[in-house]
Amino acid sequence: MTTQLVAALEALGSPISEQLATLRYSFVLFFELIAESFRQLLRPSRAPEVIQQIVSIGIGSLPIITVSTAFAGFVVTNEIAWHMDRALHSVTMIPGLTGQFVLRELGIAVPALLLVAKVGASITAEVGSMKVTEQIDALKLLGIEPVGYLVYPRFVATVVASACLTLIASAMTLAAAISVACTRFGFSLLEYLNALRHFVTYRDLVCALTKGIVFGAVIPIISCAYGFRCKGGAEGVGTATTNSVVTSTVAIILLDFILTFLFTRVL
Repeated sequence: MTTQLVAALEALGSPISEQLATLRYSFVLFFELIAESFRQLLRPSRAPEVIQQIVSIGIGSLPIITVSTAFAGFVVTNEIAWHMDRALHSVTMIPGLTGQFVLRELGIAVPALLLVAKVGASITAEVGSMKVTEQIDALKLLGIEPVGYLVYPRFVATVVASACLTLIASAMTLAAAISVACTRFGFSLLEYLNALRHFVTYRDLVCALTKGIVFGAVIPIISCAYGFRCKGGAEGVGTATTNSVVTSTVAIILLDFILTFLFTRVL
């Protein structure tokens, strides 16, 4: 009985210790990226790879993000209007509430989580496959630094793409909210926009961009960390990809809470 209990505890502790080790490595990778960024500022050499990754990540993620956020805007606007009508017997506050919610939360969190599922999983699978097939070791033998060659272009591209996609997603969500407000609740376009400008300011755009940049930085760091620590062949790549998506999702939700708390105190 004791032996079985010890074996069960060891089986439980091993994945946890591996997760913690990977998270520690994520911080190491972050500081290595900072050093690589300074090197690239002095002697740029990865511009073609960065541009290629921006096109791949940004343009490749645009359709799913625009469609998803547009329908999220439809749903949220209907829900806000329904609850407002039930509680206040009025829907005059729809522009303000939808504008604040989109630019502070919905238009930022949804694209970030979609990028985790699409881009983060792809990065982990790609880097993990290179790790288990010893291609990363081959790069080191050739004198090529893996962080500069693999991580830096994806890091910069994801940050830039995330910031741009956050703005596009917020605009799409607001457009969906406006269409619902105008077609279902009797608002005119000018009336909606006039009411919106009393609630939405540059501070909301600052909040949206800051969150988009932070989320865009977290995704490739965690994804590459799991890829670099991948082992065990094809099964290991699958496990690393799953753990990467789960960890990135939790990290984004946690950072979203922290940044929201800070912005409500500062902005």
